[in-house]
Amino acid sequence: MHMFKRIKEVLFAPDKFFLNLNKEKGVQDSLLFYVILLAFSVVMIYLFNITLGELYTKKFYEIFNLNLQVQSYDALKLLPTTILGYFIALVSSFLVAGIIYVWLLIFGGKKDYAKTYQLWVYSETPSLLLSWIPLISFFAWLYSFILLIRGTKKIYEFSMLKSVLIYVIPLIVIITIYALLLFFVAATFGNLNPLTRFS
Repeated sequence: MHMFKRIKEVLFAPDKFFLNLNKEKGVQDSLLFYVILLAFSVVMIYLFNITLGELYTKKFYEIFNLNLQVQSYDALKLLPTTILGYFIALVSSFLVAGIIYVWLLIFGGKKDYAKTYQLWVYSETPSLLLSWIPLISFFAWLYSFILLIRGTKKIYEFSMLKSVLIYVIPLIVIITIYALLLFFVAATFGNLNPLTRFS
């Protein structure tokens, strides 16, 4: 029951939740929360892949005109990579929180690593719940990003503008790099020449 109450608070009363988060000590509670929600996310992604993954990938390739062979989403073949992916994501949560922690220190953050880990984990709640649903996953990620900003404002007592800029500036850089890479990949596998595409 405590788990569902926490999910509800994060999703529907985030300002109050993050404000009260100062009372939580260490990473034990947030780690347990993440372990459970990540397991749910991984299982749902696995089930989606073995049932609809092949069809979804085929449609994606058709939309972007990618001449690639659609892989077979065999349940047994996907199981080892799914389990491995779970543990990689679990370990990565500490790494991502560490990067955010250092980044916030640069901007004058005064909280310890544990508080940053809590911030990251709880802000990921929408993504962990809905990342297995195509299209919806984008809006879940967007809400997670908004929660990260709002959580930063409440926990670190930054202004809203500062909280937004802390994440938006690097995000723009990352999206720009990703978009360029995606363009060249699509151009290459789609039998296009990116250098003469617009000539």
